[in-house]
Amino acid sequence: MSSNRKEILYSIGLGIILMIIALIIQSILQSIPEIYFLARFGAKVLSQKIVGLEMGYPLLYAIYIGGLAGIMQELFKYLGVELKPKQFASWIGLGFSLVDIFVLLIDVSLTRLVSIFILLNIIVSLSFHPGTAMLLKYGRLINRKYLFLATAIILHAFIDGGVAYLDILEILIKAKNMYLYTNAYWAIVMVISLSVLLTSWVLINRVEEKQ
Repeated sequence: MSSNRKEILYSIGLGIILMIIALIIQSILQSIPEIYFLARFGAKVLSQKIVGLEMGYPLLYAIYIGGLAGIMQELFKYLGVELKPKQFASWIGLGFSLVDIFVLLIDVSLTRLVSIFILLNIIVSLSFHPGTAMLLKYGRLINRKYLFLATAIILHAFIDGGVAYLDILEILIKAKNMYLYTNAYWAIVMVISLSVLLTSWVLINRVEEKQ
């Protein structure tokens, strides 16, 4: 096996490990409301309190869920691209995508839900994670790491928070209106993901990395 292929596999593996760590921490932090309600009110009303929180403050809850996902995953992704040269940034992002897709398929197997949205999720993951990995590396190379890290976090928060918000919205409004909101959301997300991938690829190939 060539050294370049080994570096690619190492980069993918690094992305997988960092994504798993990010998801573990993210899951713990996202459970804070449940831990709080459990400690204060007990297990009997835990489900009622969580549903009340989601239904009462859907936008804030979505921002909380999406924000934590964006912060944790993009921070660990940034750590990964810091460790490798620019040509391996997209492979680190692919490692993040593989874990993301694996978690998605586990959820699908548990819920037995099969739809076009699963395919859309896979496409978004395979474009967004490698795209933001290259974007983060580009920001580092031009000494604008905080700007591009913030950009990646905000975009990620919008995507993940949007899913959480749509799930709550589906309960709150009529189903016929949800069709419009869902289609609009996925159209925007697809544009964001593919645009990030293509733009980042162009940008990162315009800069030289100091050895």
